Amino acid sequence: MNTSSNATVMSNREFYRQREYAALHRIPGVYELAHSNADNRSALEKKYPDAVFALFIVSNLFFHDRELTNIHMSAYTDILNGERIADIRFRYEKAMKQYTERHLWDD
Repeated sequence: MNTSSNATVMSNREFYRQREYAALHRIPGVYELAHSNADNRSALEKKYPDAVFALFIVSNLFFHDRELTNIHMSAYTDILNGERIADIRFRYEKAMKQYTERHLWDD
């Protein structure tokens, strides 16, 4: 029995990197922001708020707080799945507001 295969073995990390790359490059302005310099970054951030949000989420996935991590991971998963950024942002902001209201007086 021949068990060898020519199939490419991909790690989970590589799989998600490829999905992330594809998802981010479908969002207008991501490429421009990722390759911008300090001189034009502010103008690009105003022009492409969806790209700013997506890059923020991708860059901030893990926190000391499980609930915050879950909020960000949910947005990240939605970005990877190609959902509308406006819808993702709405859910994210709602979840963050609820989180803040629940934990406003925590030490």
